[in-house]
Amino acid sequence: MTEKKETILTIALQLFAEQGYENTPTSQIARQAGVSEGLIFRHFESKEGLFKALLAEGQTRLKGYVDAIVNEPDYKKRIALVIELGPLLMRRERSFWQLQFTLKFKSALYAKLKNEQAEFVALFQAGVEAFAGLGYAEPEQETYLLMLLLEGLTGQMLAQGDSYDSAPVVAFIKSKYNV
Repeated sequence: MTEKKETILTIALQLFAEQGYENTPTSQIARQAGVSEGLIFRHFESKEGLFKALLAEGQTRLKGYVDAIVNEPDYKKRIALVIELGPLLMRRERSFWQLQFTLKFKSALYAKLKNEQAEFVALFQAGVEAFAGLGYAEPEQETYLLMLLLEGLTGQMLAQGDSYDSAPVVAFIKSKYNV
């Protein structure tokens, strides 16, 4: 990937996350990236193409995190990794998750995130397998509950920014699952 293309993606992600997809014109992205608007269209064809490229890049990174969890053979460690995933992603991929979280409530754009759902299905299945392997009576429900807790934690982290210390909550959730 060229440096300019990478810069465009970085600036677009930052602006989409801060201002929203609809409120961010490609002219602003071009201006802040120090490129012509035409270059954005040459690389990505359209604003939607730019958006899809951001999602694809995020999905690729997410796959790496999920693969590490899915391939963890120790069920307790796997559940611990699931619990730690939200705070880890917020530290490393904050803008991408901020964008995804805000899009969740805008159905037309959120539909475009469906490509990523394969990773969440794999993560969910890894949780079900781990809870079943540990003898939980309802592993699907337990996994669903854990995912809801983690979505709430991620929401808090987004809402409160860097000042929010997720460590006590993560430690508490881990203690509930004895991991």
